[in-house]
This record gives sequence, structure tokens and C-alpha cells, in this order.
Amino acid sequence: MKKPIFFILLILLSCAVRDEQRTKEWQYYYDMGMSSYVAKNYSDAIANFFRATQIAPKEPKVWNALGLAYTEAKEFQKAESSFQKALEIDPAYTEAKMNLGILYYKAKDYTKAKNILEDALKDETFSQKHMAYYYLAKVYKALGEDNKYLENLEKATAYNPLFLEAQMELAEEYERRGEYEKAKYVYTTLLNNNVDIPLVSLSLARVNFELGNYEESKSIIKSILERKDGDNFVKSQAYSLLNKILIAEQERYIRSLHKGAEEKPEEEQKLTPALQSVKEVQPPVQEKVYAIQLGSFSSYERADAFKKKLEGSLKDVRVVEQSGVYKVIYGRFTSREEAEKKQRDLLKNFNILGFIVEQ
Repeated sequence: MKKPIFFILLILLSCAVRDEQRTKEWQYYYDMGMSSYVAKNYSDAIANFFRATQIAPKEPKVWNALGLAYTEAKEFQKAESSFQKALEIDPAYTEAKMNLGILYYKAKDYTKAKNILEDALKDETFSQKHMAYYYLAKVYKALGEDNKYLENLEKATAYNPLFLEAQMELAEEYERRGEYEKAKYVYTTLLNNNVDIPLVSLSLARVNFELGNYEESKSIIKSILERKDGDNFVKSQAYSLLNKILIAEQERYIRSLHKGAEEKPEEEQKLTPALQSVKEVQPPVQEKVYAIQLGSFSSYERADAFKKKLEGSLKDVRVVEQSGVYKVIYGRFTSREEAEKKQRDLLKNFNILGFIVEQ
């Protein structure tokens, strides 16, 4: 009796060893493929991912990776087949579903792309919603639905405020629409969160110029030109913008001279007693207020649940709705430095990565 049991255990053990060896083998090819994919050597990536699929045909992530490499190589039919294979194995694999939607967008099959991306966004556990919203925005732009394009761009940046590509595209869309204050807010938010690259600074200088804030724009340009990490293209654009500002300032000055010549000198203007008794009231200067965004959710219920979870440790936590996204916001700080200090404390004490926003 002992011998049959021994042989059964031996068989089970040998099967487990073979499975472990197979896992190590496909993982090796998968890792090699990812290394080549990141290096943009898609031929080598495809070869390694394909080997991994032959060793582990029931592993959805290797099919998903193969689909990504085929997409970059513009082998759209093979990419579609790979993503579909991943979803056959695991229908709940939302990342593969999103990648299939992105593939259809790149193949200009916008109806399929829209339907699949919207389906991917139904998964509340999906951690790449910002990317799905971003490509859904691109689909709507291709379909000529500008308002839907803007709405989904806003959602992409709400879910991930440091999604630089989407933030820059959103700000540029605001500029195209002439909504310069909104564009300024986007660029300022990026700089407040240490996305300190010359292109963002140049964009902020440009919207300040459009708003007529010439001194602020010149100050930003000065900092760009003094940077050692600025490339020649950005610096040439900064010089070009500076020339526009100087011309605009000169035109503004000339207009003020003409206006002054047309008006009577102030000492010659007579005021009625009633007007003389009225004191000019200057509106109070509104100071900037900073806060920290702790999370973004697609429903108020989930945002409120997160807020209540934090309230045991933090005060002044609130839910703010913006473009259909519910943000959990913490604190009110009068300076960026104070907000940055609290941002570091949150990461250190609570392991929460927050984003600084202006309110």
C-alpha cells in the first residue's frame, strides 16, 4: 500500500517541478521581450513574446504583450488576434480589452474603439482608467465630437493629474478654444507638482502673454533662457515669444498715450459733491489657496467611502465633483511650500501619494 502512495507523490512532485520549470522558461522569454519592447526593438520583442506563448499558451499576459508589440509594428491583424486570445483565456482582463480598443483607434476603426474602451471603463478595479479615457478622447476627436473630446480629456487628467501627455493636450485644447485661464491652471498645476520641464514653462509664458500678463510672461521666459537643461528649440521659441511681448507692450504704451491725449487732465475734471463723497472701494486681492488631491473616483459613493476612511486620521477632507469625476481633496494651504511639506508627510506617514492643486 505504501508503494502506490509513494509513486503518486513522486508523480505529483515531478509535475510540480515541470510546471515550475515551464513558468521560469516562459517568464524568461517574457522578460526578454519586455526589455526589447521598452528599447523599441519590436522585432526582437515579438520573437521573445511568441516563444513565451508557445510555452505558456494559457497565460493571458504573454498574449497581451505580443499584441502590444504587433501594434507597434503596425501588424494590426496579428495584434487583434493576440488581444482576442488573451480575452478568450480571461474575459475579465481589462488591460487587454483597453489595448484592443487602442488598436482599433490606431487602425481608424473608431466605432469598435469607442465601444470597447467604454466597456473597459466599466471595470471599477481597473488601475489605468486615465489611459482608457485619454484614448476615448482621441476617438471622439477623430469622430469630430469636440465636446466629448474635451470631456474625456478632462476625465483622463482628473484620474491622473501627472499624466503629462494628457495634461499638455488638455491645456492646448483650452488654448485653441481661447480659455486661457483654464490652460494656465493646467500648466501651473504641473509645475506645482514638480513637473519642471522647459516646455511646460514656455506654455505657461505663452498663456500669460495671451492674458496680457506681460511682466509675468517675461519673468518665466527669463528663467527658461537661464536654464542649462533647456534645448535650443524651446529657447528659440522663448525668444520669439519675448519679441511678441515687447511689440505688444509698445503697442499698449502707444494706445495709452492716445487715450490720455483724448481725455481731459484730471485736475480739470469737475466732480459733483455727490461724486466727491463716494470713496472708491478696491476689491480685495484674492490669495491663492492650495490643496492636495488624494484620489479620483467615478462615483460619489466610492469617493465618500474613501473620504470617511481618511477622516479618522485627517481633518478637512472633502469631495469635489469636476467633469463627472469625484475628487477627494485635503487641506487648505496659503503657500505651495506648506502644501509640499504636507504632501511629503502624507507619503511618509500614510503612504498616500497626493497631488497639489490650486483652488
